[in-house]
Amino acid sequence: MASSRPATWLWAAALVVLSFGTRLPALLDAAATNSDAAVVGLQARHILHGEWSPFLWGSGYQTSADSTWAAVLFRVFGPTPLVLMLSALALHVGLTVCVFYMLRRRMDAPAAFVGSLPLVFTTACVHSYALYPPREMSLFLAFAAFLALDSDGLVALAAGGALAVLAVVADPYASIFVPAAFVLGLFAILRAPARLRAMGAFFGGAALASVALAWLLARPDGKHGVASMGLHVAGHNAKLLWHECLPWAIGTKIFAPVHVMDYAEWKMPRAYAAFAYFGATTLAIALVASAILAVRRPSRLALVGWLTIVLNIGGFFFSLMVMDQFSMRYLAASVLVLPLVLAPLVAQLGALRAAAALAPYLAVAGAAGWIAHGPIRRDAGVVEAHVLDALEKRHVEAATADYWAAYRLDFLWREAIPVVPYHAEQDRYPPYRARFDAAKRVAYIHDRDRSFEDEKVGEAEIARGGVIADRFTWDGFEVVVIDR
Repeated sequence: MASSRPATWLWAAALVVLSFGTRLPALLDAAATNSDAAVVGLQARHILHGEWSPFLWGSGYQTSADSTWAAVLFRVFGPTPLVLMLSALALHVGLTVCVFYMLRRRMDAPAAFVGSLPLVFTTACVHSYALYPPREMSLFLAFAAFLALDSDGLVALAAGGALAVLAVVADPYASIFVPAAFVLGLFAILRAPARLRAMGAFFGGAALASVALAWLLARPDGKHGVASMGLHVAGHNAKLLWHECLPWAIGTKIFAPVHVMDYAEWKMPRAYAAFAYFGATTLAIALVASAILAVRRPSRLALVGWLTIVLNIGGFFFSLMVMDQFSMRYLAASVLVLPLVLAPLVAQLGALRAAAALAPYLAVAGAAGWIAHGPIRRDAGVVEAHVLDALEKRHVEAATADYWAAYRLDFLWREAIPVVPYHAEQDRYPPYRARFDAAKRVAYIHDRDRSFEDEKVGEAEIARGGVIADRFTWDGFEVVVIDR
């Protein structure tokens, strides 16, 4: 069971390399980033110029933690789409390493490596967080808290309590992990030689971090109630969970973009569908077997993992945030704790047999994540650069487009021409709107792959009170230039 420290580091390094390797298709497609992620990149650019705010632009409940982290990487490597994506992925890899070292305390390094693989080969449920900010910092902080609370010592207890609260500060979604952190903290207090001092360290660290949480909640620009629950949505959410979200989260159903934003259910060939259900079945068997082992020989990792899954799925039934199949991303917490609930089984089987037992599910999850990403657009960023050049030659001062096109253009164009959302209520950064309103020559941009409003209606509304000076088309972009 024992393994030398260099060997442990070697397995951890292999996990890091594999984590980046499995995301290679998305990394190659970084310039196709969406507007939600682009907002993080834009805010990071402004942070580098001294414009910091506690909340993510236009949010009021998600903080600028991911933007601040991206700004650090931008300072070193430059504000590019690839660096923006790497900023989120690096945090997910850090989370994976935290899990690896928790498992390593209970099994040898090869088995810990195998047990961590459900965080490497993942469906779109985790891909949507691992590759696109702004939620990965909160998830990393939550698992860093788990690692600290799974350790011994007063400093580790204080750090764990603080990190658990700071995870919620970064994003309210991390509150799903707070009960598990409390349980781990309780276990650490009970095994400490001086329990009162241990209790003081744990709750002292949490209380110190709670100052930041209280300050955030007290701000007038904060928004509350995003985690609202209601009994009346239980039926709707249960159907969505069973028929759409859970199957997508485990890989037995896949929604993939036909082009970019036009997601549709991927029609699985019969052989692949049989393989997907086989993989999901082996996962279910492994979970049951691991739960039985955890009952026979209590495991605190398994306990906190199952607690998180119960709270995650239970909260899904009553959450007002659940709307459609894309709500499968709210099940990410359950997927992230799979290594914890599977730990008793992996420890019992050892690396080779555990790898064989988990291989079908890992293959299904990995394939589902890649398929859901859709085709790689090798011309992403190039076409947009041509559109910017055409607008600059026409002396356009500002532009408007659908939300899903607007902010990614702002980021790709490094704000050379501000682009605001077609619907003003979707604004994330008011100064862009002020520049658009003051501009004498503007453009209406319709992105074939990302714009959802009717092109003719949009053009007529933007051109009202002005004169159409020019129009041009460039590889899926329809652009109308308007003099006011």
